Amino acid sequence: MLSIHELEESILRMTMAVRQGEAADVARSFGEDPDKETRPLGWWVLACGEPLDIQSEEKRNASREKLLLEVRMAGVVLPENVWVWDESGNAQLVIATVPTLERAERLSRHLGSKGLNIRIRREKI
Repeated sequence: MLSIHELEESILRMTMAVRQGEAADVARSFGEDPDKETRPLGWWVLACGEPLDIQSEEKRNASREKLLLEVRMAGVVLPENVWVWDESGNAQLVIATVPTLERAERLSRHLGSKGLNIRIRREKI
């Protein structure tokens, strides 16, 4: 039987696989040629929240809900909620995927001015 964490990772991998083709098309439309070796998909602009408690699903959900509320209070409405897990251990929500670092930095500054804690990461499979 899969654990919740394994299930979440599987869903994230499937979501990223679906987005791969679309992101490559967007990058090409901006004159970029995605590196074939690392297969980058763009730049994630992430809203970051509090640390996630890996032992408690209820506390993880509460952390995510709190971050989602902060994002909505900043005036950002997302068509879907894509959560990112990494070594930081914090709740992280993808606000946007953009084709260039320059655009990601511009968006990061704008969202940061609204009170959100923002992180930029390279999107990869």
